[in-house]
Amino acid sequence: MLSQAAAGAFWMVAGASFCTEAASGWNSRYLTFPFLAAVVVVIGLAAAVSLFHLGRPWRAVFVLKNLKRSWLSREILFELMFMALAASLALLVLKKAYQPTLVRILVALAFTASILFMISMAKLYMMRTVPAWRGLYTPLSFLGTTLLLGSLGAAFSYDTLLALGRKTRPFLDAAAIVALAAVVLIILTLFLFSPGLGLFGPKKATLLELPAAKMYPYLLFRLLFLSGTVLCSFLYYRNPSAPLLTLAFLNALAAEAAGRFFFYAVYSRLGV
Repeated sequence: MLSQAAAGAFWMVAGASFCTEAASGWNSRYLTFPFLAAVVVVIGLAAAVSLFHLGRPWRAVFVLKNLKRSWLSREILFELMFMALAASLALLVLKKAYQPTLVRILVALAFTASILFMISMAKLYMMRTVPAWRGLYTPLSFLGTTLLLGSLGAAFSYDTLLALGRKTRPFLDAAAIVALAAVVLIILTLFLFSPGLGLFGPKKATLLELPAAKMYPYLLFRLLFLSGTVLCSFLYYRNPSAPLLTLAFLNALAAEAAGRFFFYAVYSRLGV
């Protein structure tokens, strides 16, 4: 979730930067050092936390040795590339070394690396032996989390943490639209592709370990907080207030935490 939030926030800012450049030439209104530094810190924290679920963390240094066959190796590679490129952008902004061509190249490379990072993450979980994760549920769930937490996280950082709300109102409006689209995507994914409950989701392999009755609390909890996200975002749009945006982001975070608990709860491996 941390990695997805960082990638989604960077997508929002990169998109806003290029749209602004197309309209009025290059500027660094959105690509600020605090934001880029936060992206690097969040990705680094996510990478550090991920070590705790490894059976032998001290062997993580060998993870890049199997790029030809392992999606885990590719995921780590693109994660490191994304973090390095974001850090390079942060240093350029910090030193005010504004070279538009170089910045464009770095932003494009970081954007590409982040997309490949998200694709690798989804492919890593889509294992043949885990039917619940094999279909569209996994990539769509990850995409929904990325867009929702990324858009609201970027808006929250600019309006609440950096106090740039009035100066970046078009950006905040765009973030709200992306967040709303993400909520729609998440709800459609739940009812169409979620294991055990979705219309097209796998059922037999997951119902053995998690009956449908035990899935409903996760579903209701997530829908409740998604509704809270939409409500707080709407109220913020009508009357901009930092606490409302903070509540919208916290509701989204709670909703996606519930979704991630559900994601791991339906895990059921076939075979030996």
